[in-house]
Amino acid sequence: MPPHGGVFVGLCLLLAPSLAEPHPSAGGATLAFVFDVTGSMYDDLVQVMDGASRILERTLSRTTKPINSYVLVPFHDPEVGPATLTTDPRLFQQRLRELHVQGGGDCPEMSVGAIRLAVEVSHPGSFVYVFSDARAKDYEQQEELLRLLQHKQTQVVFVLTGDCGDRNHPGYRVYERIAATSSGQIFHLDKQQVTEVLKWVEEAIQASKVHLLSTDHEDGGEHTWPVLFDPSLKEVTISLSGPAPGIEVRDPAGKVLEKGQGLKELLSIPNSAMVVTVEPHEPGMWSVTTQSSGRHSLRIMGISNINFQASFSTQPDFDASQPGERPVQGLPISVVVNCTGLQPPGHLQEMELFDTSGHALLSLPVRPLSNISSGQLWVGSPLHVPPGDFLLKVKGKDAQGHPLHRLSGVTYTSVVPGLPKVNISSKIQAYSREPQRISCSAQSEVPFRLQLSRGRMKLGEEQLFRVSGNISWLIPAVSKSDEGLYECTATSRVGVTQARSYIFVSEPPPRLIAPANITASPGQDVVMSCPVLSDVPYNLTWSWDGKAAQLGDGRTRLLQNHSLEISRVQPGDGGLYECVARSAHGSATASLWLFIQEVPWVKVDASPQRFSRGQELRLNCTAGGHPLPHTAWKHWGWVLEQDERVFTDAQGTLHIRAAVPEDAGNYSCYASSALGWDEQVITLEFTEPPAILAVTPSMKALVGEDVTLECWVLGVPPPHVVWYKGEQAVAAFPPGTQRAVLRLQAVREEDAGRYVCEALGEAGVAFNGTELDVGSAPHFPEPLGDVTVEAGDSVSLLCRVEGSPAPWVAWSRQDGKPVTGWQGPWGVSSRLEAAELLIHSVSLDDQAVYICEAQNEFGKIQAEVKLTVTGHAPEIALASPVVRALPGQPVSLPCVILAGKPFPARRWMKDGQLVAPSGQYSIQADGSLHVDQMSQGDVGTYTCEVTNAFGSHRQDVSLVIHIPPSIELGPVLITATEGAAVALRCNATGVPVPAVTWAKGTEPISPSLHYHLDPDGTLLIPSPSPEDTGTYFCTATNTAGFSRREMQLSVSTKPRISMNGSQVSDPVTILAVLGQETTLPCQVQGHPPPLVVWTRESQPLPLATASWLVLTCLGDL
Repeated sequence: MPPHGGVFVGLCLLLAPSLAEPHPSAGGATLAFVFDVTGSMYDDLVQVMDGASRILERTLSRTTKPINSYVLVPFHDPEVGPATLTTDPRLFQQRLRELHVQGGGDCPEMSVGAIRLAVEVSHPGSFVYVFSDARAKDYEQQEELLRLLQHKQTQVVFVLTGDCGDRNHPGYRVYERIAATSSGQIFHLDKQQVTEVLKWVEEAIQASKVHLLSTDHEDGGEHTWPVLFDPSLKEVTISLSGPAPGIEVRDPAGKVLEKGQGLKELLSIPNSAMVVTVEPHEPGMWSVTTQSSGRHSLRIMGISNINFQASFSTQPDFDASQPGERPVQGLPISVVVNCTGLQPPGHLQEMELFDTSGHALLSLPVRPLSNISSGQLWVGSPLHVPPGDFLLKVKGKDAQGHPLHRLSGVTYTSVVPGLPKVNISSKIQAYSREPQRISCSAQSEVPFRLQLSRGRMKLGEEQLFRVSGNISWLIPAVSKSDEGLYECTATSRVGVTQARSYIFVSEPPPRLIAPANITASPGQDVVMSCPVLSDVPYNLTWSWDGKAAQLGDGRTRLLQNHSLEISRVQPGDGGLYECVARSAHGSATASLWLFIQEVPWVKVDASPQRFSRGQELRLNCTAGGHPLPHTAWKHWGWVLEQDERVFTDAQGTLHIRAAVPEDAGNYSCYASSALGWDEQVITLEFTEPPAILAVTPSMKALVGEDVTLECWVLGVPPPHVVWYKGEQAVAAFPPGTQRAVLRLQAVREEDAGRYVCEALGEAGVAFNGTELDVGSAPHFPEPLGDVTVEAGDSVSLLCRVEGSPAPWVAWSRQDGKPVTGWQGPWGVSSRLEAAELLIHSVSLDDQAVYICEAQNEFGKIQAEVKLTVTGHAPEIALASPVVRALPGQPVSLPCVILAGKPFPARRWMKDGQLVAPSGQYSIQADGSLHVDQMSQGDVGTYTCEVTNAFGSHRQDVSLVIHIPPSIELGPVLITATEGAAVALRCNATGVPVPAVTWAKGTEPISPSLHYHLDPDGTLLIPSPSPEDTGTYFCTATNTAGFSRREMQLSVSTKPRISMNGSQVSDPVTILAVLGQETTLPCQVQGHPPPLVVWTRESQPLPLATASWLVLTCLGDL
């Protein structure tokens, strides 16, 4: 029997009759799920099925419907598909629910082929989401997919819960290439986080999405991007994918947007992704700062009706009716922009090329195309495109003059142009007197011309194509002269490619007129004819299902006109029949179907079938007959109403999800056709395993009390109920008992233990238990009394408790402070009959009301103990208030404690600051502070402070340092001028400040009119005379010693001239005898001794000549 159906082609077009419309080329996008159905993806599938319902509900509720078709492509190495394409969202959900994971966690998978299939069947501008936990196995097939994405402007987002452990493998890097090309992203998640991404998908799928920024980075870091928001943007989404993501948004005024105040967080996965939305409250240049610790990508998109699409042309005159070319390297190329939604006088001004890291490559102006009146087409100056991937950004102004920026939705890949590729059959079989068409096709990255020719004769006009094209030449009636070589030549800027085809001409084989299919009833005679057209003799044979027809079986024979006759046909005679006509010039084949009419029949699963609550049921129904009957399911004779929980699949199987008791009953599969009907019944019986709805919770009872334990059970059919303690049954109840009560009177401690209620039914067994504790509340066998203790002593507080089970005992303080000295386990409580609180070296802080608390499962008691601490405040022995010391000497400051209990703590302070032991300071055993070597820095007020719980006492002592006097060095010899004041300085230092005295020689100098003594020790002589010349001594004295310094004072006087002891001012006349010796007196005084010079008539005289001699001792001549 042949199959009663068509050929499976791997793509199911599932269009409801009311929605079966031609594929729209615009006005709606496709939502595509590409799902990895390996076994490790079960958790992901459950979340995707749940999330898909919310996504569809959200998109269908929007005023502008962004989605008008749905695609589902499962894949599992080595299989891809079949793909489901439908405009019915309910059918899309049903196909998604029918997916089931299979096999182990294979890695890698055939994901590139699955994505390509999804993009091929989707509309342009669609959304593709890929769910997988493996890298791509078929990554070498990426180029064709990338070209398809650039052509269809479709976005691909990867939701990965695994990557096979190597993100540098080409199978993973291809995901990054696909995401970057399509302005999509990669999200790495834990399997429980898939739901979070699906919530974001609900928001992300919107119409009129435009792109503002797209960057990809190999390394982590922080980046700040200026992004222009124009008034047409209604909502902006910022999506960052990468480890440790962070986003900061600032408005044009520089204000940072906070979450809940202009910024909404859609997705936050700490080590994978962050997505936020912004409502632009002000147009202008905004700032977006992102950071990530590793490889990451950033996408910024908005909602706006102003967008563009770009195409490329190597021709100077752009033809909008021709398909766009790919950007090729090495040739000047024009970028043509089709801008939509931009109203006049809005216009474009320039376009920029960016690499995938967001860096500008070049910019060029744009102008409107002169032959387009709408002004929507703009073209840039010819350029040479850069190698590799790049994005396009257009800049301009809107109708109100606001700046406008838009980015391409995909990256473009420049290609190196090659020679055209020409395709023509190398051999063509033609038949005499029959028409024959010669066809040739070609492809090229750059425009090309295509020509068919034979020898030097051109066949038809040469035609120009941009990317691909085909031409043909028709020979109306072939003759022998048409046999020979034909050439197809493609010519482009790169070069010329030629392909050849040889036409063979022969006489035609027989021709068959295609017979019609035949439908017959069982027992009817059937004749199958196969008319043949041939000018030469031929032979005709018949075959059935690929085998030669059996002509000798008594029912089958070949008639004289070569028709095949079957008498009294049976259902087994149906199938595909073929007739083959053969002649000397060839053969021809035709076929027809023989259908035998058959009354409908139905086969169903065995009955009855039992089910339990929540189970998923599948009732199989196989129906046959010819024509194929219509089948339907009925419940209690009524046509079954179907919904998402109860539905029939394409194979006729009835699915009941999450079964409930009301699903029980008779189900019939009904098949009917024009020939009759058949119906088979399956009975579903609801069985519910026994369940214990409630049992008395674990309880506590005092010895002697009555106890009641209850157990509520349910089950279909009703189960038997038994109460057990350990292995022993203590009570049994008949079937149908819903409340099984066990009563225990005057319980004893041995009645304590675990009691188990067991329900046993036909569908299984259930049990549940409860704990019974029997005991007595704690109590104190003897009262606790107050305690008094002296500070510094130890004390023990004992708390004896009785109870069953042994109670927990704990000590605490009434004031809530922690208890010190508690020896119980864990420092809090102890399961002991007596708890001792031992406090060593009691202090006033330990004085409090202590509480002994005892508790077990049956009660709690407490008692108070008041602890009183006695003692007295400390006292310090009196000591000298001042201690003096010399530099470098050791010194001790006493601090003797006379009394204090508890013994007080002692500390030293200097000028209010705590003195810490060091190399300079040490505290002796008697409490004195020892200074090792006295220095000026040790001077100050020292305080000894002693403290205990009852008070404190402090005593101050001043430490003073004594330093012997020291006189600053100065000049030893001092010269003064007679009558001019002179100061003899004596700068002396020391502690205490030394007193300064002066002496000349051995005579002390007292202050007088002649001698002045300044406070700083300087000796001032206001008007010195030669008598003041001599040796002076400066002496500085204090209690630590004295110092002396010697100085020589020399007083200089002006020269004086006298004669005979008296000064003269007028010339003196001296009488001399000619020829005799004469002395001219000149008596000179002065200190130091002056120089004497004689002059005659204003001319100096030498000291000695033949005529005179100067006597130097007196100055006489």
